[in-house]
Amino acid sequence: MAVFIPPVDFDVNWNAPGETGIFAYLKPGPRGRNVFKMIDGSFQENEPGDPETIAHTYHGGHVHPLTAQEEADLIAAGYGDYIE
Repeated sequence: MAVFIPPVDFDVNWNAPGETGIFAYLKPGPRGRNVFKMIDGSFQENEPGDPETIAHTYHGGHVHPLTAQEEADLIAAGYGDYIE
């Protein structure tokens, strides 16, 4: 069974410039990006303003088992490199 692991941004700074609280001690690290399948069949990584337009959310940092149709849709949308 194929799985989808959404893209990851590396070296994300978790603290704001000039942060002096607990976040000032966090080292930059990876952050998974959410991938949204829209009801029109398209995919995007920016969360839409209207949640009613989202058909499915692939949460970043998680492994998602795929059906054959989901695999084909993600490959067609350019996410083939993230399918194992």
